Amino acid sequence: MKFLILCLRYDVGKAALEGLQGVHKVEKGFQGAKEINTVYYDPDLISIEKMQDALKEVGTHVGTLGAEN
Repeated sequence: MKFLILCLRYDVGKAALEGLQGVHKVEKGFQGAKEINTVYYDPDLISIEKMQDALKEVGTHVGTLGAEN
């Protein structure tokens, strides 16, 4: 799953996601001029909505790009 987050808040978003059960790894990347998080997770343990909520709580969620296998 990829999340688009505010550019200067990557570490905050990464910390919020890495603390969740079912999230395996969070990587920093770019799509165009925007910084994104690529989140590797187990959909049996955590929902996309729960990850979005965690990012919204810390103020980094801008939008969700989509899911990839």
